[in-house]
Amino acid sequence: MPEYILSSHTLEWEECVCDWCGSNEHDSVFEGPDRLEGLPGTFFLVRCRKCGTYRQNPRLVWDSLERYYPDNYISYSYARKDNNNSWVRFIKDYGNIKRRSTIEKYQPGGYLLEIGCGTGGFLRELSKSGKWILTGVEPNETAVNFARNHTKANIIRGRISDIQLKRESFDAIVLWTVIEHLSHPIRDLEYVRSLIKPNGWIFFSIPNLESLDAKIFRRYWSGWDLPRHLYLFPRAVVRDVMAFLGFHIVKERCISTSYAAIGQSLEFWLQEWENKYPRTKYFIKRTYHSWVTRVGLLLPLAIFDRLNLTSTITIIAQK
Repeated sequence: MPEYILSSHTLEWEECVCDWCGSNEHDSVFEGPDRLEGLPGTFFLVRCRKCGTYRQNPRLVWDSLERYYPDNYISYSYARKDNNNSWVRFIKDYGNIKRRSTIEKYQPGGYLLEIGCGTGGFLRELSKSGKWILTGVEPNETAVNFARNHTKANIIRGRISDIQLKRESFDAIVLWTVIEHLSHPIRDLEYVRSLIKPNGWIFFSIPNLESLDAKIFRRYWSGWDLPRHLYLFPRAVVRDVMAFLGFHIVKERCISTSYAAIGQSLEFWLQEWENKYPRTKYFIKRTYHSWVTRVGLLLPLAIFDRLNLTSTITIIAQK
């Protein structure tokens, strides 16, 4: 089993079978580093031969993996100093506005739980209507403290697998790009189902394996996010899982902007150019992040969203 040193601690690893079909038969896809945070280690992505689900194997146990979620991790971005910039705030809030609009088409208010709420940006957006009684769950202590100080929601520190909540107590539960981080996603989703009221809703987003950027960037696609993303499910498997859990999928759609996700994949690809072609890397990054490129991509990305071909797919399902 590979070992690496991180902050003077030895990383601990574990083998795992496919959490959906239980098979241990798999094919290696690739191995790679932590491209997002640049922390030490080489990580291993495999594909289940039986159902086609992707997973890390071996993978880090939680006590080791927890160190790969630093306080400046992207999901905790509302705590960053640059959030004082009004334009930066608008970009960060735009996705939450779209998510809120989507949810309130199906459930206009009530009791809502967000799993993996980070620093509480989405909960703050929901609270604007005054129609929701909000609860958030988040394992990172710094993110939890920020969310408690900046939202009116009940924020619980911990992983969903470690906490106990009242059965059938929520009208809606949301997991925005969370399921891929779970060590046992099927078991955790079964627990989530038990928390939802009859005819209640689950809203979740996952990396879209069928997206164009996944096909274009391949191992550099931001959706892999080794070592934090432990499971990635093809859409056909997601449908089977939802049916098994007793959910009826009402809609599958891309609702989050892909501009930033493509930019992240581009950054990962350009990391290979760091030493050889620094000027070329700088030129490509500057061009991509220019206003001309931003405006030029508005229509194509909107079309790809409608075709469900962008980075993240959102599933809307009813119990």
